[in-house]
Amino acid sequence: MSSSFEICVAPFDTKIPCAPGQSVLSAVFDSGKFIRYGCKNGGCGSCRIRVVDGDVEQRGSPFGLSEVDRASGWVLACTAIPLSDCAIDVAEMELSADEFEAGDRVRSYTCLVESMVALTEDIRVLRLGVTGPDPFKFVAGQFVNVKVPGTTEFRSYSMSNSPSDGSHIELIVKLMPGGAFSSYLESRLRIGDQLFVEGPLGQLKIRLSHRPIVAAAGGSGMAPMLSMMTDLAERGNTRKVTFFFGARRMQDLYFVERLEELRQRMPSLELVFAVAEGVPAGWRGEAGYVTDALAARMGRLDGHDAYLCGPPGMIGAARTLFIERGVRLRNIYLDAFVPSGDRALVR
Repeated sequence: MSSSFEICVAPFDTKIPCAPGQSVLSAVFDSGKFIRYGCKNGGCGSCRIRVVDGDVEQRGSPFGLSEVDRASGWVLACTAIPLSDCAIDVAEMELSADEFEAGDRVRSYTCLVESMVALTEDIRVLRLGVTGPDPFKFVAGQFVNVKVPGTTEFRSYSMSNSPSDGSHIELIVKLMPGGAFSSYLESRLRIGDQLFVEGPLGQLKIRLSHRPIVAAAGGSGMAPMLSMMTDLAERGNTRKVTFFFGARRMQDLYFVERLEELRQRMPSLELVFAVAEGVPAGWRGEAGYVTDALAARMGRLDGHDAYLCGPPGMIGAARTLFIERGVRLRNIYLDAFVPSGDRALVR
C-alpha cells in the first residue's frame, strides 16, 4: 500500500502528493500551490472543486454544497479526503497559473481593540483598529480568521463595516457557551488589547447584475449583509434590494436604526423584520421565522439574485423556498454559520 496518494490538478496539469487522511486543501498548500479557500471547516463554498476521477470522501457537514452539487461530483477541498489517486478540476475558481503557483498569500494583521459593545444578550460588536501603514483591503461580504489569544486556534467572523474604511475591522460575534473566543471576549479581552487576524477570506459578495436582490439573515448573519448593503449605498445603488432579518424575540433585534439610516441613503432598499416569539400588539414587522416572512411578503422570485446568511436551518429552509419561488440555484449565494465552540463560518 502506497504511503501517499497523488492528486492531479486540472487545468494546470500538476500532480501533488497527498498523505493518507490529509485533505485536498492541505495537500495543495503543502506543495506550495494555491487554491481559493475560506473557513477551512467544510461549508463556505470558497474551496469548491470537482472530482473527475478517483475516490474522495467528503467529511463533515458541507453546507456550502447543494444536493445537486454533491451528486455531480463537487466537494469542498478543505474537508475532502482522497482515498486513492484522484484528479480534481479547479477551473471554476478562475485562478491564473501565476496565482496557482504563488502559494497562499493571505496576510496577517495586528489589530488593537477599540470598542466592545453588547447589542443583545448574546451578540457583541467588536471594533478593531488595524495597525501598520497598509490599509486592510477587502470586498464587502468577506471575513477574517481571528486568533484566539493564548492558543493556536482561530475563529472566523465576517466584517460588518464597509470596505471604504480600511483602517478598521468591525466584527459581530455571537457568544457561544464554552466557546474559546467567546469566553475570552467576555472575561479577559480589554480595550487596547492586541488581536491577530488573517484575511481577507471568502468569496461572498454582491455579484454584478441588473437583477433585483432578495436577502435574508438571522443572528450574527447580519454582519456580511450590513457590509454589502453599506457598500451598495456608498456606490449609489439603485438596484432593488429587499432585506429580511429574523430574530427570536424583540430584544434580539439589533442595528435597526443603522439599517433605517441605510434605507434613507438607498431608497431602493426595503427592510422587513421578523420576530418569532412575544410579538407585541401593533408590531409592523412579521410574526414568525424569517422564512415565514419571506413566504408572506414575496411572490414569484424569477429573475432575482438571493443572498442568505445565518444558521444552517434557516439557510436550508430559505434556499428551498427561493428555489420553489423561481430563483435559479446558481443565483443563490450563502453564508451559513455553524457553531464550533465559537461561531465557525460556513460559506
